[in-house]
Amino acid sequence: MRKPAVAAGALALGVLAGCSGQEPAPEQPPTPSTETSEQPTLESVEPSITREIPQEQRQRLARLPSERLCELVTPDELGQLAFPVQRGQPREVGFDPTLRGCSFEAQGGARAVLLGAQPAGYGSLGDTEVDLGGTRGTQTLHVNDCTVFADVEDATLQVVVTAPEAGSDQCEAAQGIAQYTLAALVR
Repeated sequence: MRKPAVAAGALALGVLAGCSGQEPAPEQPPTPSTETSEQPTLESVEPSITREIPQEQRQRLARLPSERLCELVTPDELGQLAFPVQRGQPREVGFDPTLRGCSFEAQGGARAVLLGAQPAGYGSLGDTEVDLGGTRGTQTLHVNDCTVFADVEDATLQVVVTAPEAGSDQCEAAQGIAQYTLAALVR
């Protein structure tokens, strides 16, 4: 019965980010099945800025308190990756384990970015697989947010971009932020 616990943990940060419900996935026409050894192409976004951090300087997400999550990405960097935001505010919800996060509210608007640390193994919570610059992740589009999950060593990075009506722009921003943040983490 591990699945309900996983969903409850994801819901806790989803509620923190303002998630109100999942948008139904559009129906896809059936495609003919062919025998091939090719892997399916994953959705991928190229972030507007990148960084290289030496392996020995990368941080372990599982060990970072909420305050340190706020230091993984600066408001200026988020402004380049998504939209202008205010300084991050540490957030902790739930208990055993406490779900740690950092919320960056938009400057003048109803949008926000949340960086969260979920327990290890939550990277498959999303509906769609995505390529996060060589790291596989998943994403889920809801009515008012897009959430990206990526497993790292001993934890799962969660990036939520909220907007009154979320769409592909929020998912592209969440993927770009996740890729940029992953560069600072031990994977």
